[in-house]
Amino acid sequence: MDRIDPRDMRAGDPDRERVAEILREAAGEGRLDLDELEERLERTYRAKTFRELDAVVADLPTELPLPVPAGATSPAPLEELTLTAMMSDVERTGDWQVPPRIVVSPKMGNVKLDFRQARPSSRVVEIEVKGGTGNLVLIPQAGWAVDTDDLRTGWGAIKNKRGGDPAPDGVLIRVTGGIGMGTLVARNAYFYEKG
Repeated sequence: MDRIDPRDMRAGDPDRERVAEILREAAGEGRLDLDELEERLERTYRAKTFRELDAVVADLPTELPLPVPAGATSPAPLEELTLTAMMSDVERTGDWQVPPRIVVSPKMGNVKLDFRQARPSSRVVEIEVKGGTGNLVLIPQAGWAVDTDDLRTGWGAIKNKRGGDPAPDGVLIRVTGGIGMGTLVARNAYFYEKG
């Protein structure tokens, strides 16, 4: 019996939901208008295979992982993550892979990076900020530290409550670039934030 290409395997509801999330994020970033979003969501929920799901988002950049069928090889680790908040908020929370470099653009929206359950791929995470009027919130794990010495403020502000040196097994988050007219906040989690 011939072996089927993993991309031609049947996709499930969780795979379709992951692609729908990618489409919603793209619409929030202005990459899709509402008609395109609706049309692509219809194609997503009708898709039967991973190949059909890939085609729906093939022309969109995304930080979210695409669904991978069982038996397929895992994608290479992400080396850089780019997040742009344009008239909407962008968050990374829960269990997510942290690449060594993140480029954040809080143009007219806010970006929140919650590292409490994140899996870092290196002991130093470089975050370059290309600020506008939005804010950047960092919530590091216990034992992590945030270095903002090389971050320019413009009309913005820096509120770093997680400075200093990381623990021996911790991670240093080094923030560079410029915050523009927004605010960078590095803090512990609030009691009402799950995690």
